[in-house]
Amino acid sequence: MPLKARKLLEEIGGEPIMKSQLGRRPVKDLAIKILNFLSYSKFADKQYELGYDEIYHNYLLITVQNNHGFNVLQNIVRNAPENTNGKTVLVLEKSFRIGLRDPVIPDEMIDLYDIPLPPNKSLTLNQLITTTLYAEKDFFVYDAGENNMCQTFVKSVLESNGLMPNIVDEATLEALEPIDSKTLVATLDELSGLVKLTTDIAAKLH
Repeated sequence: MPLKARKLLEEIGGEPIMKSQLGRRPVKDLAIKILNFLSYSKFADKQYELGYDEIYHNYLLITVQNNHGFNVLQNIVRNAPENTNGKTVLVLEKSFRIGLRDPVIPDEMIDLYDIPLPPNKSLTLNQLITTTLYAEKDFFVYDAGENNMCQTFVKSVLESNGLMPNIVDEATLEALEPIDSKTLVATLDELSGLVKLTTDIAAKLH
């Protein structure tokens, strides 16, 4: 995990989570164009064959209680607001590596789905991450060719922390369902290794 993320966890990782949301945004056009170019458009053909009109980068938008204020966070979080109003909003994601950062506004504040928190149990950011770390053996590994990417990471976090049963909204459940990236990549036969490499590189661009 990057140094900036570790510093954030040291400062506010023990604070209670006030709100949790699934966020998603379409994968950058450049990455898709590279995949299609390298695969002679076979990637797009397989994408639509599998019924994926759009491929999304999924993340969790976490609102954490912040009793430390701007002075503590200003050297950690880029563009930290001067008035935190007792809370800090962060993006938790798997994009080549586990990331914890401030959201890109407005892009990452548009397509959001509420994830209900346990009504009688406090949950901290440290607990959220640590519980998933112990439950998921490939926590730090990004491999789209093995279905280990941003979408599976988000669902794993929610499952590991017992948050999935709280979700009853059908749109949220649908948005949470990961694509089968392993099948998408593997069906490209001899190009699968190249496409996997490109997908992994594209993850670094997020």
